[in-house]
Amino acid sequence: MKHTNITEEELVKIATAVQILTSEPHELTSENISFAAQIVHHVLNQSDILDSFEAASLAITTISQLLNVNETAFDPTNKEIFNITQSVTEILGAVLTDLEINFSQVVQPNLAASSITLENGTTRGIMLSVLKGCDDTLVSKRIELNTNAAKFLLNTNAEVQIFVNVSTNSTQDGKLGIILYQNDKFFQSKVHHSINNQSRRVISGNIAEGVLNGVELLFNPKYNSTEYFIHDHACVFWDYTVDDWNTAGCSKSTDEFGYLRCQCNHTTNFAVLMSFRRNYTYTEPLNIVSYVGCGFSIAGLTITIAFQIITRQARKTSLTWVTVSLCTSMFMVNLIFISGINNPNALNEKSDANNTENVILPSDRSSPPEVYSCTAAAAILHYFLMATFTWSALYGAQMYVLLVHVFKPLPRHFLIWISVVGWGLPAVIVIITLATTYKTDNALNYRREEFCWLSGFNLHGNLDLSKPMLWGFLVPVGILLLFNFVMFTLVTMLVLFSKDHGTCSAKQATSAKKMMGSLSVAVVLCLTWSLGYLMLIANDETQTVFSYIFCVLNATQGLQIFILFTARRKTFQKIYAAWDSRFAKNISTVHSKRFSLQSLSTTESRERYTQYDTVNFLETSSSIPSILY
Repeated sequence: MKHTNITEEELVKIATAVQILTSEPHELTSENISFAAQIVHHVLNQSDILDSFEAASLAITTISQLLNVNETAFDPTNKEIFNITQSVTEILGAVLTDLEINFSQVVQPNLAASSITLENGTTRGIMLSVLKGCDDTLVSKRIELNTNAAKFLLNTNAEVQIFVNVSTNSTQDGKLGIILYQNDKFFQSKVHHSINNQSRRVISGNIAEGVLNGVELLFNPKYNSTEYFIHDHACVFWDYTVDDWNTAGCSKSTDEFGYLRCQCNHTTNFAVLMSFRRNYTYTEPLNIVSYVGCGFSIAGLTITIAFQIITRQARKTSLTWVTVSLCTSMFMVNLIFISGINNPNALNEKSDANNTENVILPSDRSSPPEVYSCTAAAAILHYFLMATFTWSALYGAQMYVLLVHVFKPLPRHFLIWISVVGWGLPAVIVIITLATTYKTDNALNYRREEFCWLSGFNLHGNLDLSKPMLWGFLVPVGILLLFNFVMFTLVTMLVLFSKDHGTCSAKQATSAKKMMGSLSVAVVLCLTWSLGYLMLIANDETQTVFSYIFCVLNATQGLQIFILFTARRKTFQKIYAAWDSRFAKNISTVHSKRFSLQSLSTTESRERYTQYDTVNFLETSSSIPSILY
């Protein structure tokens, strides 16, 4: 309802008072916002009647201050605030197109308003460009207005541009009002939710006594391009009939420079809804060191597993099952790392720049499409890594028990119990981690996007305590490694301080074997993985050094186990020598005519392996049980 029983002087006083009351916007509550907006609405309404430019300017200043209020104060469920802010934006557009008010231009930090008079019987193009600056504050020198533009002229330094082509009739002047809102706090949508703190400017165009020929808009928003990129966008206007954004009458496109363009056939409050996606760098985790190291590890583990199974009757030790289980889990880790660590999303296009379907986006944050194979690879890799550490801990515990109680048999059903623990405990950890972190609409809460492994580090390299990397991997592995360090210390003390008898040379040989035995224990207990925790040190140079060492040692861990536990065993050497001799003999028989010296080479090869076999390279002294190997 319009009230006329007020003078212009009184209206200016009211407008001044509310402008002063809202001068500290961060201290305003929802009730303060609602009350101030009601007064602004009243002032603008009366300004339209009294043709008061001064009161309207003060009201615009108040709106600018309200746009600086904390985001949380604009509760979209608060119907009172929602209704009054909608009324304010409507009445402001009407005031700017009032044919009686000579408004010109007003620029405030969060709102700029221009009113352009259109002469009768003319067709004109009006071009407004808002240039980028060091901050988001609106200033007059960064707002360019061309009231006689023939066509849309691109300004590469502009953040927002609007071109309005309008015609007036031959009997009456027209008016065009343009309003730029720094943010969308007065336009609280129920269908689009803003999460990122990115540019959300709204620009409005309203015509009185004129015919619109077309509206063209360009948005080149400022955002953190190192962390995000614009994945998609929608050209929308605020529809007061539904109190929300609408796309009717608008189309979208993206030009060759990557700018977001909109074309509409009507005037109102326009905006572009942007969907940002995190700028993931799909690094190649499999460099040449990883490929070669994992390849050799797979080969070494395969031979070790086969050797352990073939010779299990000769050794008659329960460590065979533990060793085979450990090597099997380690084999799977290397295999999955090579075949499944890369995310297929790395091959997809980064954005939907060519998508012309103009639909309202549900959120300004877009996640990459879920790749179930990547999530499965991360979960399986998680499981077998945990199994590797669990079996290494079981290996250390059993080895210590056998060293202390050499002649005592192991408990009944011992292998069954350790199998339950070795394969069951990792499954429990993975299941709990998946159940508490994985979401079908947000797989990245469990795994990374750059490659198929656990999520846990933010963009700055800091560990996120809410992610599964900490509780689902680092903490359990840390506990198991601490246990393995204790076992390693106890076993090493038992080996090194055992009594030796014999000559000095024999004692030296025995000491060398003991040191080699301790090294073998360290490898099989996965102690080199402790270097991974040193990579958490917040120093780039330190992280780089430990990353290279960690990569080399752990990529070749399967090869190390093969060398220490298989290749150096006399039994394996005899098997290999016999196989090599038989293979050489077959080659000699087939190519005897072409290679007359092959038999001599075969004889030399046999003699070499015989000499190698006579060296007591791996066997421990009589005081140390052979279970170490």
